[in-house]
Amino acid sequence: MRGHKIRSLNNIVYSGFRQYSSCCPPQPPRCGCPPQIPGFGRRIVPPTDCRPGPVPPNPCMPKFPVKGAWRKYRTLFFLIGVPVMIIQAFHALGHETPPKGECRDYEYMRRRTKRFPWGRRGIKSLFHNPHTNHLPGECEPPPLDCD
Repeated sequence: MRGHKIRSLNNIVYSGFRQYSSCCPPQPPRCGCPPQIPGFGRRIVPPTDCRPGPVPPNPCMPKFPVKGAWRKYRTLFFLIGVPVMIIQAFHALGHETPPKGECRDYEYMRRRTKRFPWGRRGIKSLFHNPHTNHLPGECEPPPLDCD
């Protein structure tokens, strides 16, 4: 009973409104071509009152920003982006690099089975950072676990 009341209420509320789609179906032609007669090589010309008019705008076409939109993004970059980068640079300059830290030389870490083709001894990887990474032999062995 309740569902019937809701349906009838929807019919009353939406009875005066017409439902529209955002993408319209193609309109049928206003006037057709004149009938063709086989065997006649005449050019078929539509009636004079049936000429194509201006093409209406397509509602399904995506909307593109206005032509001067790049100015907005240029302004945002220079007024917000550049000052934020400068502030971050000063913030990074104020910090010191942390010390290298202690290292334990476990058997599965810093294994070198063959030499790297660069460097003098071939023990530094391509992305080796001497401020943070330890080389084999620089670390102390782990404490013995004698239980």
